[in-house]
Amino acid sequence: MIPTAYSCVLLSLVASIQGVPALASLTAAVTAPKVTVSAFDEARPMLYASDLIYTVASVLDKARDVKIDLKAPDKFPIKDLNQFHDESLDLREYNNGNGLSFGEVMKFLEYNTEELSKAKNHDFAKEVQSLLKDIDDGIGSYKDDVFLSTLRSIEGDIACVYSVVKDTKNKRIIVTFRGSQAPFTNRDWKTNFNARMISLRTPKRIANKMKGVVKNRVLVHRGFYEYLFNNKLIDGQQRYDQICGDVKSLMEKGYSLYVTGHSLGAALATLFSFKLAGAGPSKDWVPRPITAITYAAPYSGSRSYRAAFEQEEIDGLIRSLRINNGEDIIPTIPPISLGARKRLMKQTGINCRLHSGGVKLVHSSKNGFFDKIVGAMRNSFLKPIWNAGKWHDIPLHKSRMIASRDILSAKTLDELYKDPAVVGKDFLAGKTGFYDAKEKGDRED
Repeated sequence: MIPTAYSCVLLSLVASIQGVPALASLTAAVTAPKVTVSAFDEARPMLYASDLIYTVASVLDKARDVKIDLKAPDKFPIKDLNQFHDESLDLREYNNGNGLSFGEVMKFLEYNTEELSKAKNHDFAKEVQSLLKDIDDGIGSYKDDVFLSTLRSIEGDIACVYSVVKDTKNKRIIVTFRGSQAPFTNRDWKTNFNARMISLRTPKRIANKMKGVVKNRVLVHRGFYEYLFNNKLIDGQQRYDQICGDVKSLMEKGYSLYVTGHSLGAALATLFSFKLAGAGPSKDWVPRPITAITYAAPYSGSRSYRAAFEQEEIDGLIRSLRINNGEDIIPTIPPISLGARKRLMKQTGINCRLHSGGVKLVHSSKNGFFDKIVGAMRNSFLKPIWNAGKWHDIPLHKSRMIASRDILSAKTLDELYKDPAVVGKDFLAGKTGFYDAKEKGDRED
């Protein structure tokens, strides 16, 4: 037999001759470092990231619309800000390929406070100041170790907006999707309302573990799917491929991948994480598990999607914490998909439901008879519609997260996944919500 080392060299040579990336099929998937901090300490920075993308994207939009004239402070790395009027914010040429540090971003926003106050929204400057305070409170001690690497918003009227952050202190790459923007007629809202079902190919790493038609496909929210994988309104790469490219350029050994977002951004974060976590050998550079921590996420798929998502969790490909306020109606809609392919919609991951009296933690696998009754009541769309923005928006999530700090600091996310009070007994035994799909068209229920 040829010794292993020599066989690897030989295969590498053959692969390179044939134009195939060397050892691509031999490279094992990368394992993300074990997380030792509490669920609270993992979740809080993701809330700031979700808030940051709203603010910075709005600053860019207002500058492009010539509503404000931004200036660079002394010693700011970027001298010509006008270049970003016509192109995405790609900052990877600065600070050894990492991007602009949060310290530099904060200095830039502070320097332009007076100009920001001229925006039509008279509260915008206050919003920026509030965000700066939150960032300083949360990561002030290491704001120069966290970098904004890319922010893709140049096609924000027709495509989802996202950013990529590199946290060199905690060794994380963080992908953040922005939530919906006004007015209600824009592409974000058309995406939200396009709640028909569409087939998404079951990720390769779990396909053979599924049953029936779910070996080949799961059903997901069409609007969210098209925003990520099949947006016919944009030129060039789809967002999924573009994000993967941005992340790969920043990834280093020993890093983890986090994905987050609020509202529409939360649904996109969940769907993106699911697809990437289960991807085949071409994505073996991705450290697993991917951690998805989202806020106020609407439904993004049906029962087949939930079953496949749980399989990824069991296989250690993904960890998911889905946070929302108990009164918020958005995480409960649409309860049934639209169009001819009507299906009951399902949520995924560990739900952290915040309310005035504390917090409730429950995983999607809690599906006993009693759990179903309680879940149906909890997920009812009969929520208070007065002050709907208050229940849905980020500020209440912030205050309730702080109020529940002691509870959320008691365990790590991995410990929650092993807690029988949080997850179902079948899940703990390594079983998902499998069902025998009948081969009748593409019915799954």
